[in-house]
Amino acid sequence: MKKLFFTAALSLLVMGAFAQKKVLKNAEKAFKKGAYEEAVTLAKQAAEDAETSGSSDVYTLLGKISLQKFIDGELKNLDEARESLNWFNKALELADDKTKEDILDPALPNPLDPTTVIGGEQIGLLEYELRIEGGRLLDEEEFAAAYPFLDLIYQISPSVDGAFFAGYAADNADQEDNAMKYFKIVIAAKEAYDNKSYAYQKLIQRNIDTEMYDDAISVIRNAKDTFPDEALYGTWEVDVLIRAEKMDEAIANLNKIVAAGNAEKVTYYTLGFLQFNNNQYKEAEANAKKAIEMDPEYLDAYYVAGISIFNQGADLLTEAGSIDDRDAYEAKKEEGKVKFREALPMFEKLIAAEPEDVYALRPLSTIYDQLGMDEKRDKVLDTLDRLAGGE
Repeated sequence: MKKLFFTAALSLLVMGAFAQKKVLKNAEKAFKKGAYEEAVTLAKQAAEDAETSGSSDVYTLLGKISLQKFIDGELKNLDEARESLNWFNKALELADDKTKEDILDPALPNPLDPTTVIGGEQIGLLEYELRIEGGRLLDEEEFAAAYPFLDLIYQISPSVDGAFFAGYAADNADQEDNAMKYFKIVIAAKEAYDNKSYAYQKLIQRNIDTEMYDDAISVIRNAKDTFPDEALYGTWEVDVLIRAEKMDEAIANLNKIVAAGNAEKVTYYTLGFLQFNNNQYKEAEANAKKAIEMDPEYLDAYYVAGISIFNQGADLLTEAGSIDDRDAYEAKKEEGKVKFREALPMFEKLIAAEPEDVYALRPLSTIYDQLGMDEKRDKVLDTLDRLAGGE
């Protein structure tokens, strides 16, 4: 009796396994007939049964069904594409090496019939369809619609190029978080890539816009290492250092640009401006004058040069006031006036260009006063009074 019972039990197990395999075969038949809902129901039954739940064939079939529904629906329902990918990934977890190759087999355009493909029928076909539609949407600048296609493509087949175009689409669709996620992948890639500089620039600008200056500086310095011949990043670093109120570092960086022979007029102007604010008046004067040499109409540089010379003169007059010896006092005072005479044409040029520039008028009134040019002083004072709302 025991032997008979064991034989009967074994027979039931074999019949159960056969029944579940039959369910899977019926699911495959339903799929081929286009009865997708029936196929899904049967395939999920097989997936839930202990005898077939570990078979990659079950999940491959579910992936194919979702993929075909996606294709039949003219690639409109991306949830079906995502579902297809999830099923195929589950199949890959369970598949042997040969089956994995089949699942991943790429689909390629048929050279004899461009409307068809050859090769892969699973993940390869899904990726092919996503690339065709995602590329079309990207070409037509429908960035918001293109992004989810490109995002899925990257999940299937990660690459620097794929990350860039996903980030590019997201950026142009104003999806900043998605864009930055992918641009970070691009700049982290070790291989050279033509569009990596674009990714750096977008990430830097995002950090600046959100006032994350330390992060911006870090990214800029990485970009400088990656693109040592790109002057843009050196200039940008100075700008961010100024925003972050790291003036000493900004000055040091500008001096490096000057020493490397890459300085433009704005380099000298900015260096002079920062040095002026750092009370380095002689250095500020020298660099502002270099900017003027490069552009004789660079009015901002005239102001920095003029006010730097003016402050040197003012300091000399202050120093003179503490001297008891009459001759020494007069000598020091004359040094101050020499500086005022030197500054005078700078401010007069500014006033000629903008007669109501109060920032130029104020030091100019002092210069006229110290040099005994009373009539001109009074005219400037009248203008300042009028601008201040006086009679």
